[in-house]
Amino acid sequence: MTAGPGVVLQGAFTAGELAPSLAARVDLDKYAKGCRTLKNFLVQAHGGAVKRPGFELLDILPGPAVLVPFVFSPDQAYCLVFGEARMRVAAHDGFVQADGAPYGIASPYTLAQARGLSWVQSADVLFLACRDVIPYKLQRYGHTDWRFAAMNFTAPVEAPLWDSRTVTNHTYAKAYGAGQAYTHYAHTDPETGQTTSGYAPINDDLYTRASTDTHVPHIAFINGAKNSDGSPSPAQLTTPYTYYVTAVSAEGKESEVSEGAEITGPASNNWQGGDYVALSWRAVAGAVEYRVYKATFGGRPSFIAAGTNLTYNDNNAAPAISEAPPKYEDPFPGGDYPGTVSIFEQRLVFASSRNRPQTIWMSKSGDYDNFAKYDPVGADSPLELTVAGCEVSGVEWMASLRSLILGAAGMEWEVSARGGEAFSAKNARVAPQSYWGSSLKSVITIGNVILHVSGSGRQVRNLQYDFTSDSYGGTDLSILAAHLLEDGGITGWTHGKYPDSVVWAVRDDGVLLGLTFQNEHQVSAWHRHETRGRFEAVCAVPHGREHSLFAVVEREGAYCLERMAERFRASEAARAVFLDCATTYSGEARRELAGLEYLEGKEVGIYADGAVQTPRTVRDGKITLDRPAASVTVGLAYTADLETMPVEVVGQGGASVALKKTVNAADILFRDSMGVKVGPSFAPGALQEVFRRGTEPYGAPPEPFSGIKSVVLPASADNVATVCIRSDTPTPVTVLAIVGRVRVNAG
Repeated sequence: MTAGPGVVLQGAFTAGELAPSLAARVDLDKYAKGCRTLKNFLVQAHGGAVKRPGFELLDILPGPAVLVPFVFSPDQAYCLVFGEARMRVAAHDGFVQADGAPYGIASPYTLAQARGLSWVQSADVLFLACRDVIPYKLQRYGHTDWRFAAMNFTAPVEAPLWDSRTVTNHTYAKAYGAGQAYTHYAHTDPETGQTTSGYAPINDDLYTRASTDTHVPHIAFINGAKNSDGSPSPAQLTTPYTYYVTAVSAEGKESEVSEGAEITGPASNNWQGGDYVALSWRAVAGAVEYRVYKATFGGRPSFIAAGTNLTYNDNNAAPAISEAPPKYEDPFPGGDYPGTVSIFEQRLVFASSRNRPQTIWMSKSGDYDNFAKYDPVGADSPLELTVAGCEVSGVEWMASLRSLILGAAGMEWEVSARGGEAFSAKNARVAPQSYWGSSLKSVITIGNVILHVSGSGRQVRNLQYDFTSDSYGGTDLSILAAHLLEDGGITGWTHGKYPDSVVWAVRDDGVLLGLTFQNEHQVSAWHRHETRGRFEAVCAVPHGREHSLFAVVEREGAYCLERMAERFRASEAARAVFLDCATTYSGEARRELAGLEYLEGKEVGIYADGAVQTPRTVRDGKITLDRPAASVTVGLAYTADLETMPVEVVGQGGASVALKKTVNAADILFRDSMGVKVGPSFAPGALQEVFRRGTEPYGAPPEPFSGIKSVVLPASADNVATVCIRSDTPTPVTVLAIVGRVRVNAG
């Protein structure tokens, strides 16, 4: 029996490319919004599928490289290119130039180490961590002035030295000799300064005097108390005190304490008005302030005063026992350096050294370089925590949200404060959240959602705080497109926020995967992107109204630094870039283009003055155009394919999954599109061109089309019926909706 014609609408593509195993899952809501194939098309957040822009060549690299973003502000953003012991700086239009050459500096990392880098940025400073390498700071001082500096975990300034008074001790010895000779002697008394001299016979007894100077801190108890009649009131000196002083730099960094200066004074409840202890010390280079600490009976030094003078008079100040001086110790002895870094609650956080994979170290609050120890521990003191878990797995990443989330190879943890209090060194706690594990050094935070790659490298999961369970939980974002990660894992990724919030991930076989993710609108759409080469690394940074996507692409042994072109705009049709490894010429109209040696021997696509020209093969670095043009883009062509999921009609009698179907026609809603082919499959001869030239004047480029195109498809009944759209010319395509007119044959 034959059923009547059915109409199937696909008004969005926000489920992305779905796995072949879902071919019959018409019961899923996402089925009607998914695609069987989505290659070199990306999904827009509001539902459309748009052909991805091409990649413009910026430069040829000397070898493989790792890309790291550096974003000071939306208009000051860079892509840092790490090679073998070398780093170069790229901006939107290519490498930053200095003296006519790309600016670069020596890097403390090998290429292998750069692949395992963890980083976090604070204003103009990038903190870098890599196991077995001391943590570094990369600071930007200017557009062409970048400097690496190993972090210093010792005291940032010298400790003060006390002013000292000299105590001279004299010793005498008697010398005996014989003979008739005389010896001349001269002696200066160190106390009086008087010198005596003369001659003495050697056979006389000689007394020699030796002096030893001892320097002691300049500290004194001043008994300034007076009786009512004006006479001195003697103090009862019964209590030992020890004083210490530290220096503070202009950056607020505090030194170690000086040596202790000891003295005996009255008990704290027995001081009299006018009594005080006088201290003085020497200036320290770079210090702008000094802090004084006091201990009683050899106890713990506690803060009593701060100031800019080199002297202090203690009038029985009560120590603040909660404020102690720092004691600097290397937190990573023996070169056991951490492999992960982040920032949380104004603290710099390191984690996961080789010998302590589950330990985290937090700096003093507001002082990223300070990992000193304080006794007693204050709320803002540095701290060290070791996560106790059922397995020992290193911390791969850290992300800061309402708390600090740790991603280890076997599980995820939350570091937060006990009892809902403000986080401090006194109330830190660690609690497990999930047991999926992670494999990448970096995570992507979109809004309040963390995206991480699972321990297998073949799943992308999200983590989000759930108020109901008061914990972080998530879902597998790749389960509906599991085929994209079956044969290869993710080796690196980045997030382009604008215009469509796309996560770009490099698969280990060189394919570039895209994930359009809008959590609040439940958009999670995968798409894949291929080129004539292998994608090796990606990095997205803001530029104007979009995020620029940089990529390292290996093409027949050459490593290219390329940047994805901006999205197509009909008002700028002549400047569209839909070719890879592309070069654009703009100037006076010409027919021959040179300077294409990097494409020697390759067939290239040509888009000139808003129209497609015949592909050419580059010879001697040149090509000849069909006709002169003033705006020309030359590069490697790529094909963009979109195929719907098998079209099914669901009615009262059930679904048409097992029945033969024919898609007689398709009504396709395009926006700003040219050069499209449509058919029931991608088989040779199955596709037909959709667009023909319209009413444009002779010699003018074709206008991009927006609207509905109805395409009659060859009648062919099959159990699986799809609509296929292909673009194999360097032209823009945006598909907003597809309406399939289907006839189902049930018998």
